Amino acid sequence: MPAERLCEDVGLRWSELNGPEARIPYAVLDDILERAVALTGDDNLGLHMAGMDVMDADDPASLVILTSAHLREAMARGCRYQRVWGDGERFVVEETPRGVRMRFTPVGPAWRPAHRHLTEVALVQLAQGLRVFTGADIRPLRARFNHAAPADLREHEALFGCPLEFNAPASDLEFSAGDADRPFVHADALLNAVFEHQARRALERLPVTDTLTDRVREQVRRTLAGGDFSFAAVALALRVPSRTLQRQLAAEGRTYEGIVEALRRELSQGYLQRRMSIAEVSFLLGYADPVAFHRAFNRWWNTSPEAFRRAQAAGG
Repeated sequence: MPAERLCEDVGLRWSELNGPEARIPYAVLDDILERAVALTGDDNLGLHMAGMDVMDADDPASLVILTSAHLREAMARGCRYQRVWGDGERFVVEETPRGVRMRFTPVGPAWRPAHRHLTEVALVQLAQGLRVFTGADIRPLRARFNHAAPADLREHEALFGCPLEFNAPASDLEFSAGDADRPFVHADALLNAVFEHQARRALERLPVTDTLTDRVREQVRRTLAGGDFSFAAVALALRVPSRTLQRQLAAEGRTYEGIVEALRRELSQGYLQRRMSIAEVSFLLGYADPVAFHRAFNRWWNTSPEAFRRAQAAGG
């Protein structure tokens, strides 16, 4: 099926995607990917998408990465300018006892099949990009995936060249400290400063993303621990009638329950990395009963809060 027809099937006009500033909602991108998998029968679509040339000479954020001094610097700057490529905090850099890792979390209130492919294309591009940028055959220490393992892992093993872990608490690639500090072939401090200035300007030109979803999310965040974050209370705080709030969230492809779930999921790992009891974390996430938090955490990350904390303490 031609790409134009695929876009039309999900309500997009092909002509509207030609502009350099064109953006589409992640929910629509998920629809496209899932339909593409169904039409092509390609169970490894994400891996194959990673082979596409994504370096754009007109994209200053990509050029900031290319001219960075090393991987550690490139990761930090990639996270800083990730909104140039798409809205949402998808990438996070984390220091580990062995080195550094880049974590990827798809945008959306709930897991979808498309998220597997988005995760895999992001992590393959990172692994392959590092080899290109350093000129060395660098392999990650480990590749983790939040989703289940596909039936055939041969392509994954060839592309990543490292131990693979599926049904993991998070999706990420970890690199050794030595590889994280390995010089990039095209490192250039002067050019990097020029491209970074351009990347900052590109960020400033983007529209403010103060959507109704953002406002609901912020109100829930403020009241999650010990406050009233019910739908009715949030609607009252935002001065939006409940039915109107529900209808407008649906127009943005969101639900109130999905926003709360996604926020709790996002905050859960950060809280567990601090020296807090499970009961404290449960309270901060707005659960009246720690048992409910345990069930939710297992659903999100396929592990228990205690197991996640032990893995983090061991450098996991």
